[in-house]
Amino acid sequence: MSDVLSVTLLNGYIHQIFVAEDMLHGVSVAGEVSQFKVTGGHAYFVLKDENSQLNCTCFNCAQTYIPKVGESVVIRGDVDYYAKGGRLSFNAKTIQPLGNGYLALLFEQLKKKLAANGYFDETHKKPIPHFPHRVCVITSAQGAVIRDIITTVRQRNNYLDVVIRDVRVQGESCASDVIGAIKEVDPMGYDVIVIARGGGSIEDLQGFNDERLVYAIYEATTPIISAVGHETDYTLCDFVADVRCATPTAAANLIAFDEQTVIDYLSTARVALMQKLERRVDGYKSRQSLLSMSLDNSIRTRIDKGYLLCESLSNRLTKAATDGLYRAKLNVHDLLAKFKSLDPISIVQKGLWSVSCEGAPVTDISQVEINQRLNIKSVKGKITAVVTEVSDEI
Repeated sequence: MSDVLSVTLLNGYIHQIFVAEDMLHGVSVAGEVSQFKVTGGHAYFVLKDENSQLNCTCFNCAQTYIPKVGESVVIRGDVDYYAKGGRLSFNAKTIQPLGNGYLALLFEQLKKKLAANGYFDETHKKPIPHFPHRVCVITSAQGAVIRDIITTVRQRNNYLDVVIRDVRVQGESCASDVIGAIKEVDPMGYDVIVIARGGGSIEDLQGFNDERLVYAIYEATTPIISAVGHETDYTLCDFVADVRCATPTAAANLIAFDEQTVIDYLSTARVALMQKLERRVDGYKSRQSLLSMSLDNSIRTRIDKGYLLCESLSNRLTKAATDGLYRAKLNVHDLLAKFKSLDPISIVQKGLWSVSCEGAPVTDISQVEINQRLNIKSVKGKITAVVTEVSDEI
């Protein structure tokens, strides 16, 4: 039967599955200690809650916390399957009392969940204005934190308007107070919101690890600075905020720009801007001068060309008029000569006579008969004659 496994082979296979599974390594588990005993420097005990129990081993237990039976602890280690004995056990590397250890465990688990869902991504972070005007500080109005923030701000400038939104910064209502304050001031047009409180234990800061507060900060449209605790204290509020400052004083230094530095910068910028404007004006003036000269030269060139064209046209018109007048004179002279040659008086002056008979001019011999009276005129007088002979011989 080739499909039948031996106990050793099956247990070895199960052991390899446990070794290969990453989720079973570096696990933190909380529960109550039972049946605790130390043998040969190693601790053997059972960790249980109201529904289940887990066999645990802690090798070289002297290097970690030694709990009492019935005490609640958080252990961290690896799940193992002991192949030879066929038993599942948890190899604990560290043991901590439930208090801080348990809260730290919850903190890490929630942090991992929120990070996986993108609440801490840099792409969602909003920039903090360099020169804010109105800032709302969400903190306790009676604590030393707000006095430190205002003192630090006023040492740098008197321009910043700091508004305090009083909340509880410790205890069961802390998270609800801060959430309510964020939702109240977010639509009010502040340039920055600062969430601040001083240092404390992990229990004191627990309100700033509330999952609901993370959602409220993430959904806010106003940039938010988290300044909770001391430099070594981290809360979920720090991770989701747009900027995390190690202390409230550091947050005050971030939002309160140095007034004199800004004045000096503006003065320097004004001088630089005036110089730039002057250079630009000078450039425009030079360009205008060049354009004016170019335009003047262009106009002069066009005027000169127009003058030359007019002079040429005038010369052409004068010549055409002179030539036309000369030709007209010649034509008139020719016409006068023709008229003169056809003038009867001119003809008569050449020795010619005009003949008429009974008042009618005689232009043909057939008009004359014998014994008719003819009137013969010239320029110097007239003759009256009687026809005695008519002949067509010349």
